[in-house]
Formats: sequence, C-alpha cells, structure tokens
Amino acid sequence: ADGAADGAAAGRGDRSDTPFREAAVMKSSRSRPRILLVVITLIASAGCSPHALRDTDLPEVEIPERFETPDGPNVAAPDAWWTSFGEPALDRTMQAAFASNLGLRQAWSRLEQSNAQARIAGAFLYPEVDLDAAASRTRTDPADFPATTSDRFAIGLGLTWEIDLWRRIANRADAATLLARASRADAEQTALLLSGSITELWFSIQEQEQLLVLFEGQTELSRTLLELTELRYGQGVGDGLQVLQQRLQLESVIAAIPEVRSTLETSRNQLAVLLARTPESLADDPPFTAIPTLPELPPFPILPSPRDLLERRPDLRAAHDRVAAADLEVAVAIADMLPALRVSLDGRFSGDQLSSLFDSTIASLSGAILQPVFDAGRRGAEADRRRAILQERVDGFTERFIVALREVEDAIDRERNLVELLEQVRIQVDLADRTLIESRIRFANAQIEYLDVITAIRALQDLQRREIGVERSVLANRARLLLAIGGAWTRDLAPPDAENPRKPNQRAANDPDDSSIRNSES
Repeated sequence: ADGAADGAAAGRGDRSDTPFREAAVMKSSRSRPRILLVVITLIASAGCSPHALRDTDLPEVEIPERFETPDGPNVAAPDAWWTSFGEPALDRTMQAAFASNLGLRQAWSRLEQSNAQARIAGAFLYPEVDLDAAASRTRTDPADFPATTSDRFAIGLGLTWEIDLWRRIANRADAATLLARASRADAEQTALLLSGSITELWFSIQEQEQLLVLFEGQTELSRTLLELTELRYGQGVGDGLQVLQQRLQLESVIAAIPEVRSTLETSRNQLAVLLARTPESLADDPPFTAIPTLPELPPFPILPSPRDLLERRPDLRAAHDRVAAADLEVAVAIADMLPALRVSLDGRFSGDQLSSLFDSTIASLSGAILQPVFDAGRRGAEADRRRAILQERVDGFTERFIVALREVEDAIDRERNLVELLEQVRIQVDLADRTLIESRIRFANAQIEYLDVITAIRALQDLQRREIGVERSVLANRARLLLAIGGAWTRDLAPPDAENPRKPNQRAANDPDDSSIRNSES
C-alpha cells in the first residue's frame, strides 16, 4: 500500500510538473530564434560600413579647361623633362642623384615603413593562431611510502578572430594602404624636386663658367686699352687722368671675378651634396662637368589640361590619397561605437607520455559580442576629431591643387616676359657694341673725351653680363614650368638595390593605380 501510494504520489508529481516543463521548453524554443536572428543579423552586417564614403577624386574648385600658352609652335616634351635641354652630362648627373641622394633614400625608407604599417593593419583581417607546449615532471617522496615520479605533457592550440562587422578592420587596413600609397607619391615628389634642384644648379654652374669666360675677354680688352692709353700718355698725346680712368675700369672687371668664382664653387658644392658626395670628390670629375655655355631654350612644350595635373603631379596624388584615408578613418571611428563580435577556438591535448599525448582532448568554442555602453563620450569625440581631420585634408588638397595651377600659370607668364626681356637685352648689347666702336673712333679723332669711351665700355660689359643672367633665368623658368606640369616618369622609379614584393595582405599598398580599396558601401 505504501509503495502504491508513493507511486501514485510520484505519478501526480510528474503530472503536476508537466506544465512547468512545457512552459520552459516553449520559452527556450521561442528564445532560440531570437538569438539566431541576432547572430544572423550580425554576420550579415559584416562587410557593411556605417559611413558613406565621399567622392574625393576632384578638388572642390572650378577647374579651367586649358592653360593659355604663348603663340608659336609647341612640341611634346620628353617624359624625362631635363633631357629636352640636350645636356648628356646633366642626364648622367640626374641618374646618379636618383641612386645616391640621401634625401630621396630617406623618402624610400619612409615608404618602407608605411608599407610595413599597411601589412600590420591588413593582418588583423585574419585569425590569430597561437601554439603553446608544456612539459613537467613531479616527484613525490612521502615518509612511509616509496618515492614516485610522474610526467605530464600538454600541447595547446588557440585561435582568435574578430569578425569584421561594419568594415572597421577592413577600412583601417584600406586607410593604411592609402597612406602607404601617399608615401610612395611623397618619394616621387622628392625625386621630382631633386631633379629641379639639380637642373637649376647645373644652369647656375654654366652661368658662372660662362661669366668667367666673358670676364677673361673683358679683362684682356681692358688691359689692351690700358696699354694703349699708357702709350699715348708716354708719347705726350694723352694725360694721366685717362690712364687712371682706364686702370679703374680694368680693376672693376677684375674685382667682379672673385664673386663669380665663389658662386661657382658654392653651386658645385651644393651639387656634390645632392649626389651624396664630398665637394673634393666631385672636383674635375668629367661625368659631372658642365659645358661652360648655357644651352639654347627648347621649343615651348605642349601643356596637359589642368585636370591632368591630378595624375601627373605626385604631390597632388599624395594629398588625394590622404583625403581618402582620412575618410576611411571616419568610418573606422564610427564603427568603433558599434558592437564587435569575437570568436575563439581552443584545443588542448595532454598525457602522461608523448605517445599518449593525443588520447586526452579538451576543446572549446566561444563567441562574444562587445557593445560599448559608457565611455564618457570618448568614441564620439574621436569620430568628431576624425571628421575635422578629413575636412582639413580636403581643404589642403584643394589648396594644393590651386597652388599647382598658379605655379603653371606663373611659369607661363614669366617665360613670356623673360623671353621678351632677353630680346631687348640682346638689342641693347648690339647697340652698346656699336656705341663703343663709334666712341673709340671719335676719341681717336679728338672729338670726345676718353671718359665717354670708358662709359661705353662699362655699358657694354654690364649688358653682356646681364644677357648671360637673363639667359639662365629663362632656362631656369622653363625647368620650373616642366616641374609644375609633372609627368609619369616618377612612377618608374624604384628604391636603389631593393625589391618590394607585395605581401598577401598588403592589398596594393605599392600600386598607385589600384582603386579597389574604396569599394565599400554604406
């Protein structure tokens, strides 16, 4: 009877508990779809960016259709713009500078740093796997029992991975790749400016050497006139004042030579520094010796459209890439305020012997969703800071483009005026030469004073010096014009004695033409 009662009670207990079990099962069954829906939603959100990337390809300014060029025939300038001057020694010097210039080598090192940073940022897109191994031996020596020794071996393998919700990691990697691309453009800009510095120094060296040749001729002429004046004075034809005037004129020519020599040596020393050489090692080196005559001005080049400067000038490409990187950093800062999903997988094998190491296995799989709740506005402030950086770089990019347009326009205007000035100076040189000839004839006929001859000599010599200076200014301005329009030759440059194979997760950090890094959608 007692057993039957217990059984009945048990039966009643089972029946009375059934509604609670069914309710628990129904509640659990209702919660599973919700959890599953949350997980599916988070996974489906992976790869989506909460920030709409802006179009940063063009600056926020009205772009003219073309540049106003001077009248006359225009020819296509060579890609290596300095070769248009027809100076083989200049080309050899340029190639040596690209291989040895220390400023350019520093720019290549900065590019290597940026490429490494891009690889670091890209590595976070992949899981991180860690392996650990341990071995221990324990000896137990109780008082009343024999000593025992036990061994323990263990190997653990852990995997952690953050699923890239909202493209936070991908955008950060893309931004690092864009900054690496900007560093590449910075190196190209360094090479471009280096070519301009070498060309201007080259013309300066030629100018000073041509002036020395001119001074040699002027000194010889002045010394000849002094001898004639002294001869006339000795014959009682002239007076001592004429001798003093001519001697003063001769000394004024000689006094100008040291300054020209000083400028020549300074320019040579500066060129040696750009070649990463000491001034003494560059002295009398035939491959780097300039012809002591300025070259002829080549025909005016065909200019690209203003819009083409965005691709031809490395500084504009670098500014554009930094704008795009700042835009991606805004997306990263916004995504940092949203949930993050991390998955971890751990496995561990242990045993008393190496042969039984894999007999005992412990494995675990876990996932965690992290949602910032309170950070005192830190993440929001970071997003605001990134937006301000973006606006700063947009304005800087626009300003840089406007300056580039101004540099081209200034060079065009200066060339037009300098060429006109050179023509006028050459006319003055011709007139001064004819004036000197006429003055000497009239002085020989006792029609004018010798001071008039001295004045004519000084006018001619000053104009001859000015003609050389204006010729150099015209050539230097043409070099600045060719620099201002840029070119594609810098894209072919490579670090000296270095190879840069692309890493799997670098994602076109060294490719200036790859635009796939901005394919995310909001």
